[in-house]
Amino acid sequence: MNHLSFREELHAIEAVLAGQGIGMFSDLLVGDELKAGTLMKALDLKLSGFGFYLVHSFGHPRGREIAALSTWLQSAR
Repeated sequence: MNHLSFREELHAIEAVLAGQGIGMFSDLLVGDELKAGTLMKALDLKLSGFGFYLVHSFGHPRGREIAALSTWLQSAR
C-alpha cells in the first residue's frame, strides 16, 4: 500500500493542501484553513482531550476512498 508519513504535522498539512491525500489534524493547526475553505472536514470526530478533523482538499479524486475511511472512523466512536 502506498502512503506518505510525516514526523511533523505541519508537513502533513502542506501535503494535504497540495492534494496529496487526507489527514487527521489538531483543530488548532488547521482552523484557519477550515475557515478559509482550503480544507474541509470529512467528519466531525473528536478524540478525548483533543480536537481532530479528518480533512481533504475539495474535489479530491479519491473522494470515494475518503468517504469510506470517514464511515469507518465514525463507526469506531
